[in-house]
Amino acid sequence: MVEMRLENESLNSQQSAKLDDIAKLIHDLSTHIAVTSREPLTKSTSPADIEFLQSRMSQLSVAKADVAKEQTILRSLNFESRPIRYSSIIEAYRRTFSWVFQEPCDQHNESRTGSLHEWLQKGDGFFWVSGKPGSGKSTLMKFVTDHPKTLQALTTWSCPKPAVVARHFFWSAGTPMQKSWQGLLQTLLYEIFRQSPDLIESTCTERWPKTIEQLNHEVWHLPELRRTLQRIADQENLSAKFCFFIDGLDEFEGDHLEFCDVLQSLCKSPNVKLCVSSRPWNVFEDSFGRDVSSKLYMNMLTRTDIQSYVEDMLQEHPRWKQLNVEAANAKWLIDQITERAAGVFLWVFLVTRQLRNGLTEYDSFSDMRRRLESIPTDLEVFFKQILESVEPFYHEKMAATLQIALAAREPAPTLVYAFHDGEYEDEDYALKLPLQPLSPNRAGSMQKQTTRRLNGRCRGLLEVNKHRVEFLHRTVMDYMRTPEMTHYLNKKAPARSNASLSLLRAFTAFIKSTRFSKIVDRTNFAQYTASNIMSTLQEALAHARHLEGNVTAYKLLDELAYCIPRMHETKQACLNVWGNSCNPVSLFFWEPVIDVSLVGYLRYALPRLPNYFPEFKAPAESFMIFSMAISLATSLEPHKQVDLLRRFLTAAYHPNATYFDNIDVPEQAVHLVWKVILRKVMPSDLTLSKPGSLSHKILHAATWKLDWALKSRLFVLMLKHGGDPNAAIYGQPSDSTPIWMNFALLSFCIPLESSYQGLYFQVLDCFIAAGADIRIAISNPSVGGPHSQNMTWLDLFLDHLSQTSASNYDRMHHHVLPGVLERLLTMAKATGVNIDNHWPIVENAFPPQIVSHLRSSLGSETRCLSPYASSQMQKRALADDQGDELSCKRPRSLIIYDIE
Repeated sequence: MVEMRLENESLNSQQSAKLDDIAKLIHDLSTHIAVTSREPLTKSTSPADIEFLQSRMSQLSVAKADVAKEQTILRSLNFESRPIRYSSIIEAYRRTFSWVFQEPCDQHNESRTGSLHEWLQKGDGFFWVSGKPGSGKSTLMKFVTDHPKTLQALTTWSCPKPAVVARHFFWSAGTPMQKSWQGLLQTLLYEIFRQSPDLIESTCTERWPKTIEQLNHEVWHLPELRRTLQRIADQENLSAKFCFFIDGLDEFEGDHLEFCDVLQSLCKSPNVKLCVSSRPWNVFEDSFGRDVSSKLYMNMLTRTDIQSYVEDMLQEHPRWKQLNVEAANAKWLIDQITERAAGVFLWVFLVTRQLRNGLTEYDSFSDMRRRLESIPTDLEVFFKQILESVEPFYHEKMAATLQIALAAREPAPTLVYAFHDGEYEDEDYALKLPLQPLSPNRAGSMQKQTTRRLNGRCRGLLEVNKHRVEFLHRTVMDYMRTPEMTHYLNKKAPARSNASLSLLRAFTAFIKSTRFSKIVDRTNFAQYTASNIMSTLQEALAHARHLEGNVTAYKLLDELAYCIPRMHETKQACLNVWGNSCNPVSLFFWEPVIDVSLVGYLRYALPRLPNYFPEFKAPAESFMIFSMAISLATSLEPHKQVDLLRRFLTAAYHPNATYFDNIDVPEQAVHLVWKVILRKVMPSDLTLSKPGSLSHKILHAATWKLDWALKSRLFVLMLKHGGDPNAAIYGQPSDSTPIWMNFALLSFCIPLESSYQGLYFQVLDCFIAAGADIRIAISNPSVGGPHSQNMTWLDLFLDHLSQTSASNYDRMHHHVLPGVLERLLTMAKATGVNIDNHWPIVENAFPPQIVSHLRSSLGSETRCLSPYASSQMQKRALADDQGDELSCKRPRSLIIYDIE
C-alpha cells in the first residue's frame, strides 16, 4: 500500500480515491481479524465470517491489481523529455498578460482579436493564439495553463462535470518526441489519465487485458495512441470535459495540413476543446483563423506589457537613478523601444539587455539614445550584429560552438561543451580520458566555467537551462541555419572542424566521466527503460552515422564498446539484460549500433571480434536478425542496411532460426524469424480469398511494404541464406499455406502500371529455385465443390484465373498472369503432373496468341525439367549476390514475357 502511494505521488496521479478504498478494505479486514482472534478457541469460524473474509480479500486483490495496472500504463506514457520544454520557457514578467482575464469590453484590443477568457468560459472548438516569431506566444501559453483563473473559467464551461487540462509544448530544437505526433499524444494521454485514471480501463482496450509483466515491455505505437485518444473523445458519458493547450504548432515536424485536420476532428466532440498557438502561417490561418472571436494576435495586445517591462528593466538598474533622466526623456526612450519592437518581446529583451550593459559601463543618456538607434529592428540583422560584437579572438570557438549546437539533435549537457574545449588542445582527449566519474565539485566547477565561456563567445544567443545548452529562442536557431549564416560559420570555424565528430568525441568523454546510477532494463532488442546513459549513447551513435568511413570515429566507437561493459562492472552504470541470463552486457552497446545501422563500423569492427557472434545467445540472435530485416523492409533508405543484413546472414545466422516472444512462453509464441518478417511485408493470407476477389485494392495498404521489400532485396537475401519458401506464415504452424503460394497469388493484385513487376518476377523465380513445392495440398473453404478442403495449389490458381478472366479483360491480355502461369505449369510438369486437363481453363482465360505461346513453350521437351535440371537451376539462381542487382537470376527456361 505504501509503495502504491509513493508511485502515485511520483506520477502525480489522482488515484487517491482508489487508494483510500484499498486502505478501507485493509482496515476492514484487520478489524474483522482482530475481533475474531479475541473469540474463544472453542468457537469455530462461522460461514458468514469466511464469506466476509473471502469477499474482502477478493475485492482487495482486484482493486490492487487495477491500481497497479493503471500506474503501469500511466508510467509507460511518460517520457524523459516531456516536461523539459515547459520548464525552459521563461515565466511571464510581473504585470504582463493581465489582460487575458479581463472582460472583453475592458481589453485594449482591436476588433480582429477575440477574448481568450470568454472562450474559456463559454466557447467550444478552437481558440488560436497567433503572433510573430519572438512575440511571447509560449510564455503566454505557460502563463495561462498555470493560472488558477484558467481552471475557474473552464469549470464554468464544463459544469456540472469537472474540467481537465492537458498541455503540450512543441520544440523544434528538442528530441524527436518533443516535435512529433508520438510526443503530443503520449503527453495528452498522460495528462488525461493522471487526472482521470478511471478512463484507463475503458479506453486502453488493447492493453488492459495484458499482465503487468507484459505491459512493462509494451511499446506505444502511433495508431494505438490515436485510437485511445479518439475513444476518449467519442465517449458519451464522460466523467469530465477536457481542454487541451498545444503550443508551437509550427514546430511540429510533419504535414501541418493533415495535423490541423486531425485536431479539428478531435474538437467535434462536445467534451473536448483546444487552445493552440503558432506563427501566423497560411495553413494555420486557413484552419483556425476564420472566426474572429476565437483568435488573438499577440502583437496587438502586448504594447502595455512591453512598456511595463522596459520601464522596470531600466529603472531597476542602480545606475538609472544616477543619470537623473528627465521624465520626458525617459518616456521617449521607453516609447521608442515599444514602437520599434512591433510586438516582438524577444527584440525587447535583447535591447534592454544591451542598454542595461551600457548602464553598467556608465553610459550617459545620450549614449543610450545612440545605442538604441544603432540596433536594427530586424531580428536577423540584430543577431548578426550581436555575433560581430564577439571579440575576434573568440570567433573560431564561437563558430564551432554554434555549429555543435545546430548539429545536436537536442540540447546537449553543459559538460559536453566543457569536454569539447579539450579538442583545441588534443584531438584524442576523449580516448586518453580515464574511465572515472567526475566528483560533484569538479562537475559543478566545469559547468560554471563553461557557462561563462558560452556567454563570452555567443553573447547570450546560447544559454544554459537546467544544465543543458540551448538557443535563446527558436528564431536564433532558424537564422543560424540560413545559407548566409551557414557560410559565415564555416568561414569562421577551424579548418578541420566537423560538428558530428566533435559531438561524438564530447559525448564519449561525457559518458566516461559520468556516474549513471539509475538501473536500466533491456526490454527488447535495442529497447530500454528510460535512462540518461542510453539516451546519451544513442545521441552519440546518431552523430556517428554521419561519419561512416572515418577511422577516428571508429576508434571512439571502439572506446565506447570497451567502456560500457566496464562501467557496469565498476558500478558506474547499472545495466540489466532482460530475458536471458547468458546475454552479455555488451548488448547495451552493440544492439544500438545495429539499430542505427552503422554498417561501415560493423564491417570495420567485426573481423577483430571473433567472439562477437557466439556471444549473442537466443533470443538475442533472433532479435538481431529480426530487427535488421524489419528495419530493412520499412526503411526510407533500405539499401543502406543491405550490407549489414548480408553480413549477419553470412555469419551463420539462419532465417529459419527460432524466434521467441520476450513475454509469452506458450508454443504459439515460437516462430521462425523468416515467417515473422514475412507477416510484416505481405498482405493477409491470399489463399483463403474467394476466387475472383483478388485485385490491386488488396495491396493498397501494403504496397509500400511490398515495394520496399522487393527493391531492398529482402526476399532474395533470405532465400539465398536458407529461407524456407514453403513455410506457412499464417495460422497455426500445422496449417499448410506456403509463403511462395501467397507470393504467386499477388500476380492478381499487382497494378498493371506497377513499376516493380520485373522485380516481382525475379523474386518469384528465386522462390521456385529455392525449392517451392507445387505438390502441397491446401484447404480453401471459400472454394465450392467436393475438392474445396483438399485441392492442389495449381487448382486454386486456375480457379482464381477462371473467375478473373470473366471480369478483367485487360489483366488477361497483360504479361503478368501468363508469365506466372507458365512457371506453375512448368513446375507441375517437372513433378510428373498431367497438365492436359487444365488447358480448357487456360484457353477460356487468355487470348489465342498467348495460349499458343504457352502451348509452344510447354510442349517442348526442354521445358519439362528433370530433378537434375531443377537442381542446376537452383544453383544458378541462388548464386552469390554481388552489388546492387538482384542475384536470384530468372531461370532462362522459364521466361517468355520479359519486362523491361
